[in-house]
Amino acid sequence: MVKGYYWLMDNSHKIKKLVIFQVTRAIINFYKNHLTMIEDLKTENELIMKKVERKTSKEFCDSINTFDKNKYNYIRKKTLDNGNDIVRELESVLEKLELRIK
Repeated sequence: MVKGYYWLMDNSHKIKKLVIFQVTRAIINFYKNHLTMIEDLKTENELIMKKVERKTSKEFCDSINTFDKNKYNYIRKKTLDNGNDIVRELESVLEKLELRIK
């Protein structure tokens, strides 16, 4: 084999690691922003529910609140799971490729 070929194989691995790192970082930033928006919605919902409770009752407020702690945790978990699934899929696809820089 040609000496340059080994360099190319070694470089391909380094390039893949760099691409995975950069894309993973972008995905993590995306779902961190998504989690922040979910937290904002939760806070807004709590404020609205307090207003409703003042006008009605705590029981009524609890019965109409569809964005409770369980729903918040469910959405948060789904966001994290989906982000992690994307990262794993990306890594799986890149393992099948040989990358070169011209």
